[in-house]
Amino acid sequence: MRREKLVVCGLSVLLGTVIVGCSSQGASETPAASAVAVFEGARLITGDGSVPLENSAFIVENNRFTAVGRKGELTVPAGATRVDLTGKTVMPAMIDAHGHLGFLDMANGTMSKANFTRENYIDHLQRYAYHGVAATISTGTDMGDLAYQLREEVVPNAAIIRTVGRGLAWPGSGPNDPSRNDVPYAVTTVEQARKAVQDLATHKPDFVKIWVDDRNGRQKKLTPDIYRAAVDEARKHNLRAMRASKGSCTASAMHRWTRNSSGWRRSTTSGSRRTSEGSTARL
Repeated sequence: MRREKLVVCGLSVLLGTVIVGCSSQGASETPAASAVAVFEGARLITGDGSVPLENSAFIVENNRFTAVGRKGELTVPAGATRVDLTGKTVMPAMIDAHGHLGFLDMANGTMSKANFTRENYIDHLQRYAYHGVAATISTGTDMGDLAYQLREEVVPNAAIIRTVGRGLAWPGSGPNDPSRNDVPYAVTTVEQARKAVQDLATHKPDFVKIWVDDRNGRQKKLTPDIYRAAVDEARKHNLRAMRASKGSCTASAMHRWTRNSSGWRRSTTSGSRRTSEGSTARL
């Protein structure tokens, strides 16, 4: 990825904030690394609904925010690196809760399995970070072990990745694009659904993704007995399940699994959550 890098911006994203209005400052111009740093002068949006704090200061020690206030009012530890953010705005970083990474070549716009490489996947994560997205979850189209491997790494100047690995779908009713339509587990029976979740469980995915989608009547979708079996199997492995749907689905067709100190509890739900691609997701 070709872009002017600003080390201060990259650092701030990793710390869970976004700095808006960055200059083209080079790496050689940035302050020396320190376990303690104070960032001063920015307009600070804390994300709690309060009025933005003008001429702010915040202290970061060992990658944790330890103090927030106005410039000149904080007790700054001796030896702290000072970073001048005058004229800039700082806000909490964004989180993308629904992504499909690795297939798009941003340089030429092509979608292909051939693009699903470590280099291209990291390029996507770095683009996320550059534009203020600190973390994303890849929802069902991760081939092989690449995303799981990157989940365990700290990739410089890149967003954090969480993954569901491969999702579950009736053959052809998963992701729309031909380059990744066949990536999910193709399941047509209860037994196949349980086996797919069992296979996923060995990777410890962050969720189990289930497509219950007839693509507006153009495809066959998973039947209730199949996706209920997948959710039940996920529960057995202490995994959370999410469902994506664009077709019709009755409120009683899906169950919500919740966990408290007494363990897992199942209840039918009519509530839904809208995902980033416009589909309905229920747990």
